[in-house]
Amino acid sequence: MPNTPSDARSRRQRLVLGVSIVVLSAMALVGCSSPAASSTSSKALSVGIVTFSTSDVDTNKMVTAMTTEAKAKGWSVQNLNANGDQQQAVTDIKQLVTKNVSAIIVTVFDSTALAAGLAAAKAANIPVLSAGGGAAPGIAFSTDDGAGQPVVDLMLKNLNNSGTVLNLTYHPGVPCRQRADSFASIVKKYPKVKVTNHEITIPGAAETSQAATSAWLAANTHTTGNFAIFNCYDDNALGAVAALQQNGRTGVQVYSYNATPSALQAVRAGTMTATLWLDLASAGKILVDSIPKIRSAGTSWKAQSVIPKYIIVTKSNIDSFIAAHGAG
Repeated sequence: MPNTPSDARSRRQRLVLGVSIVVLSAMALVGCSSPAASSTSSKALSVGIVTFSTSDVDTNKMVTAMTTEAKAKGWSVQNLNANGDQQQAVTDIKQLVTKNVSAIIVTVFDSTALAAGLAAAKAANIPVLSAGGGAAPGIAFSTDDGAGQPVVDLMLKNLNNSGTVLNLTYHPGVPCRQRADSFASIVKKYPKVKVTNHEITIPGAAETSQAATSAWLAANTHTTGNFAIFNCYDDNALGAVAALQQNGRTGVQVYSYNATPSALQAVRAGTMTATLWLDLASAGKILVDSIPKIRSAGTSWKAQSVIPKYIIVTKSNIDSFIAAHGAG
């Protein structure tokens, strides 16, 4: 049958209605998806981590904790290794600024020596946090990882405040410098403690410590009296232990920091006297978790610092320590 004007008009109305429904449905989909996408985008931050040195076992542990925490939030992470070079750390910070990351975390490097990098980050409104580098203008949040005095006090107690000590340290790293400062300020009160200071190098902490320890042993061949080696951290302490074993010297106390797996084995074996464990993994998590709050606060954010909890691990408590915290 031929179409009547009424039929044609009805078909046109149905077509317009169908098109309207399709358009409205598409708009509804766009309207629903856009806010969600925007929300996801705002939460998917990017973090740049400038590592002091990938040869530092404990720093690696902290970097791993921070990386894991950030990725668990759905964030992207870029890790750069400065190989113990302060200028490279500044360069790395600037590189991360050009990549427009959401935040930058720097490990160990003295924050006051990173001014050029911090200025670049500030100009780009990118917050910088420090894991062990201390507070400084341009640092939004930092962890204080020195904890020097507890180990120095234990060493002096075990030496009966008298003896010959080799101090293996590394001043460019803030935790090491803080430990060295504690060592120097406390030991100077005990005139019967004879100290030889030696600056190690990084990379190569274990090797330079081993060489320095061998030289110190050669200069102190007598075996009467108390002897100890105070180390900046476990990597170099293990170099000192290797030198003691190589030279067949026993009875030399060895003190250190970080409680790495190898150091814990040395404590259990009796070749290391004590190592101080810092809960750096939790400290790293705190840094990462603070990033959204820092970004949200903007210029109203007040710089903060946190001191990680610590335990001095010796042969007397190593089993209970490992039971509670693992062997690294």
